[in-house]
Amino acid sequence: MERVVESNEPPTQYYIPHHGAPDIEIARRLQSELQDALQSCGMVLRKWSSNSPELLNSSSSSDVEHSFSAESDLSVKTLGISWKPLQDRFVFNVSILSKSSFTKREVLSVIARLYDPLGFVGPVLTRAKILLQRLWQQKLD
Repeated sequence: MERVVESNEPPTQYYIPHHGAPDIEIARRLQSELQDALQSCGMVLRKWSSNSPELLNSSSSSDVEHSFSAESDLSVKTLGISWKPLQDRFVFNVSILSKSSFTKREVLSVIARLYDPLGFVGPVLTRAKILLQRLWQQKLD
């Protein structure tokens, strides 16, 4: 059993997951309701993102994580995942050295770099972990 220590200090950072809306008016209402709810607790909504230029342009520029530009290949990084608002896609960037052989430590290092809190690449990670398990079972270096 773990003991939890309470603190009077408010947390300094929050992550609020995806909240979608079918149109811009509902999105504005949700944004306003969220700001009001947070303010009632003494917190301020800052650095939020959207793939809607209208919603971003109607907000205070100091609260917006990025500005919209049609030419921009902008990505917003949250929880270790990159999101490209223009394409509305999540992107995982993994760099793997080009080598003819890898040690088990190097394979593990590549697998460990794939941080996936939402489970998007779970099937890929599972296959990679099975590969690593087989390397250990075969006693390969």
